[in-house]
Amino acid sequence: MLKEKVENYLFGAIPTSDLTSEAFEIKKVNFGDKITYSPKVFIPLTTLCQDSCAYCTFVKSPKEGGTYLSYEEVESIASVGESSGCFEALFTLGDKPEVKWDFAKQQLNSFGFTTTNEYLTENMKRIHERYNIFPHANPGLMTSDEISNYKKYSPSGGLMLESYSPKLLEKGRAHYKANTKQIDLRIKTLNNAQEMRYPMTTGLLIGITETKNELIEDIVQLVNTCKENAAIQEIILQNFRAKQNTLMRNNAEVINDLFLRIIATVRILLPTQISLQVPPNLSPDIEMYLTSGINDLGGISPKTIDWVNPDHLWPDIENLEKLSQISGQTLIKRLPVYPNFINNEWLSSPVLEKVSNVIDEDGYPKQ
Repeated sequence: MLKEKVENYLFGAIPTSDLTSEAFEIKKVNFGDKITYSPKVFIPLTTLCQDSCAYCTFVKSPKEGGTYLSYEEVESIASVGESSGCFEALFTLGDKPEVKWDFAKQQLNSFGFTTTNEYLTENMKRIHERYNIFPHANPGLMTSDEISNYKKYSPSGGLMLESYSPKLLEKGRAHYKANTKQIDLRIKTLNNAQEMRYPMTTGLLIGITETKNELIEDIVQLVNTCKENAAIQEIILQNFRAKQNTLMRNNAEVINDLFLRIIATVRILLPTQISLQVPPNLSPDIEMYLTSGINDLGGISPKTIDWVNPDHLWPDIENLEKLSQISGQTLIKRLPVYPNFINNEWLSSPVLEKVSNVIDEDGYPKQ
């Protein structure tokens, strides 16, 4: 039944404008006239990784300059973020590179650690204790013990599902050399987060699959996952952008009309309390997405580049404010954790205290 509904929404006769109108109404009922974004700084803790995805330019081997940031480099970025009014310190890093690279083990040993998880946790602790900014990490697969460590110092984390299709692990496909992208392993991480009561952001990378059926199945499974997992605070629908010097540099990118239908479909079928985001620097026509069902524009940095998509600059905040007003909405700042998760069930006591000091009665940063 759900699969038939998704297929009809995506590829049926319903006009796109009707779909987006329905999705926009659902958004307004549940999130009002707010469009949120998270002022952030990117902290690329390590560009080493055990995976090699066919669309990635972030990851580098040791010969290509892959390395870890030092404590001093991390704190320098966090300090700039704090002084610039950011609330999020986004730790972006490869998944457990020490599994693959002896060089990673050597670097970690020089810092006094044996795993990337340990080094990440110590950096999150330092940011939590020394700066009025909140760590949010995307370290790849996470065990319950690792999440327990992160939760001490961080209000939320992230792990993109990207796609449910096992075919992407086949030779010549996007995840052929990326064993951590097995969907059961990624679902396990989200389940671990639910067990540990740790808010998570997840989502799909739209455009890395090749067939209509794969896309339909991705959305069906995403909706089911969201219904089953209370830890999911936000879904990102990230449109694939082809990058030079990657195996997928010539792959087609999703077109606007289909992407609008995908956004609207997900909003209509998603549990209503879950936020829906489209990254604004990957969508040149962002104004059309503001009324398609999204309520969030993700992290935007005034000081650091998008290390995962370095060719795509952050949009101008003043322009986003104007576009939001034209659509009848108001652009406001948020923390990396959404208001409905700001309580002692989901946040550790030290994090909850720090969060409570900067928010208003609605759970958003004080103006």
